[in-house]
Amino acid sequence: MSTMLLIIAILVVVAVVAAVAFISRSRGQSNNAREEFGPEFERVAQERGSEKEAERELRARREKVEIQIRPLTDEGRRRYKEEWEMVERTFVDNPVLALDQANRVVTDILTERNFPTESRQKTAEAVGVVHSKVVEDFRDAQRIHADTAHLGEEGSIEDESIEEMRRGIQKYRSVYERLV
Repeated sequence: MSTMLLIIAILVVVAVVAAVAFISRSRGQSNNAREEFGPEFERVAQERGSEKEAERELRARREKVEIQIRPLTDEGRRRYKEEWEMVERTFVDNPVLALDQANRVVTDILTERNFPTESRQKTAEAVGVVHSKVVEDFRDAQRIHADTAHLGEEGSIEDESIEEMRRGIQKYRSVYERLV
């Protein structure tokens, strides 16, 4: 009888250790995906209601995107550097135009590098799996650009709108720097 109890106790201990190891391993994988994909992981996990689903989707998405994207040539980097410098010079006199230019430069880089550009969402999803640290900047810049596009038509621009456009330029710049 005591041998039987000892065997049962050993089996229970082994089962508990195995369960703890499995849970630890699962959490470790989620933490790796969380670090790897940053805020995109959190966003997709919330949408899907599952961290495992989010990780699976993001890894599949990244695999697909990485196959299609291309690096910029040295000539492309030089050209985009000049264009970005023009964005910054333009901002002082015409922040609306500068924000349009920043959007165009980033869009051109994404197109040249063969990121999907058929919709803002698809583009953000692709940026998110390859450059997870700037995807929120990309989304914010796109939103600011859309929200302030009409301001050039109205004449004078209020200081708070200029500040918002400045933030948009800064966010586009972080994306620009990551892409080139």
